[in-house]
Order: sequence, then C-alpha cells, then structure tokens
Amino acid sequence: MNVVFVGGGSFRTLPIVRAAMAGENALRNGKIQLVDFNLGRAETVGRLIMKTPEYGGSNCEITWTNNLDQALSGADLVSISFPVGSWKTCMLSDQASTKYGFHGGDQLSISGAFRSLTGGVIILDIARRMEKHCPSAWLVDHANPVAVYSGLVNNHTKIRALGLCGSCYHPNWDLTRLLFEKDEYRADYKFASAGVNHLTFLLRAEYKGRDVCALLDEKYKGRDWKPRLATLPSAMVKTLHFSYGLFQKMRRRFGVIPCANELDGTKHIFPDEFSAHYPKRKRLSAGAIRLLDKKTGANRRKADLEFRAQLDRVLDSKFWAQADLAPYFKAAYSDPTAIVMKALGTGKPQWLTASLLNCGAVKGFKGRTVLEYSFTLDKNGVHP
Repeated sequence: MNVVFVGGGSFRTLPIVRAAMAGENALRNGKIQLVDFNLGRAETVGRLIMKTPEYGGSNCEITWTNNLDQALSGADLVSISFPVGSWKTCMLSDQASTKYGFHGGDQLSISGAFRSLTGGVIILDIARRMEKHCPSAWLVDHANPVAVYSGLVNNHTKIRALGLCGSCYHPNWDLTRLLFEKDEYRADYKFASAGVNHLTFLLRAEYKGRDVCALLDEKYKGRDWKPRLATLPSAMVKTLHFSYGLFQKMRRRFGVIPCANELDGTKHIFPDEFSAHYPKRKRLSAGAIRLLDKKTGANRRKADLEFRAQLDRVLDSKFWAQADLAPYFKAAYSDPTAIVMKALGTGKPQWLTASLLNCGAVKGFKGRTVLEYSFTLDKNGVHP
C-alpha cells in the first residue's frame, strides 16, 4: 500500500504508522511518503519511524518531500493532518463568538464555520490534485471541521473521503470510567453510533454481551453518575462529572447517551445547564492572548527539540517499552487513520466510525447529507 501523509511532519504520524505496522503489517512491501513544507521536520519523522520496532523487516520505503504532485502519483491513501488557523486566531474567533452569544469551537459553531472556509480551499486543492494523480485513492482528513471537509470532497469531487475524529473512540475511556471507575482505555466494548461529529449517540453498546446502559442503571441505581476517579486531577474530575451528568440526563429524557464527552456538541442540547455551569468568562486582553500565544509556541519548540533529539540516540527495546513513553512515540492503535490503513492494507474488514455521506445509512436524511456513523470498511468500500 502506498500512503501519503500531507502534513507528514505532524506528531500524529509516527504513532499512526506504528499501529498500522503492528501485528499484520498493513505497510509490508509498501511505501510511505511524508509531504510537508517543513522538509526537515518530515525527515525527522521519517527517520524516527525507521527506528521503531515495527519497521524492522517491513520492507517499507519511506521518503519525504515538499512536492505534493510528485508524491500523489499512484497513492492508495492520502491522509491530511494540519492545524487550520493559528492558536491565536482560534482564540480570537472563540472570544468573538462568546461576545455575541454564540458558542465557540472547532466544529459545531460560528468559529467552526469560518475554519471550514479557511481550510476548505486547501482541502479542495488537494482533492483536485488527487483526481489527476491518484483518482482511486481514499482521502482521510483529521483537520477540523472534519464533517464539512468530508462533504466538500465527497459532494464536489470524484474522490472518496472520510472525516476522522478521535472522539468516536471516547466510549472506550468514558464507559471504563463510568462502569469501573478507572481512567484507562479498554477495547472490549462493542458499540455503534450515529449523529454528527462531536454530537453522536450510542445506538447500541455492549460489554461482554451485556447492554451497557443496563449495566450503568444497575451500578448507579438512580444515583448521580459521578464515578470516583482518584488518579485524575480534581479539575478534570469536575469536568467529567458535569459531562456524565448530561449523559445521565440524556439517558432519562431520550433513552440514549452521547458517544463522546465533547462539550461543544452537548451544549447545543443543554444550553441552560452550560450557562449555569460555565459563567460568562472575562474576555482576555490582546496582551494576555499574545503572552499565551508566545507560551504555546515555546512549548511547541521544546517538544520539537525533544522529538528531534531522539534521532541521535540508540532507541532500543527498553526505550519503546517505557510505560511513560511520550505520546508522539506511542503506537496509536485506536487512531482511526491506523484503522483505515489496516482495512485497506491487510484486506481484513475493520469496524470504523467516521464522517461521510449518508447514502441510506440513517433513515430520514438525504444521501448527500454528511453524518458521522459506524460501518465496516474494506477494500471494496463502506458497508453501514
């Protein structure tokens, strides 16, 4: 399989590749091309991938370039990952939304709408180039708002696109916290969801053959859904308890629970609860925003240096086996891009949730409407 990562210098790339190569290697005898304006950063990512334990024996070619057209030729999958707008721009946009009574955010918001205009031009240009150089390839997008970009490409080009978001795997965390009061990811749930990105609902969810909602009712017996989470900071626990309170309220009122605790989605259903829980915050001054922007940039540069420093070190099995390994070195097994790569590269169907055209998957919506829902993906396409 020939995979092109646009924004290949991203911290997300190495964890995705590790996961795709683990077990039955989706990239065996394949090719990875890292495309980035920052060619040095793409080279760093490429060389570090070559140091991973999964890469050995894969016979996978890795190259890096800033020439997108050249990289796209013959691609099977194109992955897009880059920020739309700077931190400062997004902060100013969110504050402007709040000032006029709207919720800010990168998806279901006024801010998200303007983000879609900013990044849409770039996404559409990439899709047009794919029509020329790799018309049969899939495009997977992780830049927000993913649903808008998925609709843009699917409805207005000949390219097939999936909008991917990690929030569709939040149940693997949230259900573990709620049922077992442990802050950990568990893969042994079976669930399906549908809705729009950041506001999807669990249509069904099972744990070892038992209905999850029944297990929740049995555990809490009418009490508030406030699990004890001793290993987490108190501020985070407070936020989670607020989210899970909304889960419980939605369960009682509508008979379903959200797929994720993405608050920018649920606040559209419970605006009064949000207003009460989050009083109107004082707007940050221009000076405060500049200071935070400077701090954010400094933290990013520090992370870049730490990442780059590993190139000159011997990364043995002990390094990769560290329990506290930095997230940009850990294999991201639940990342939807890695799951897509497994489906297309190994030939084995994979269960996935993504934003794409409805095409009859959910009753009552037009075929061209973009929804986020669960389906099986294989080399022949999508099977809801």
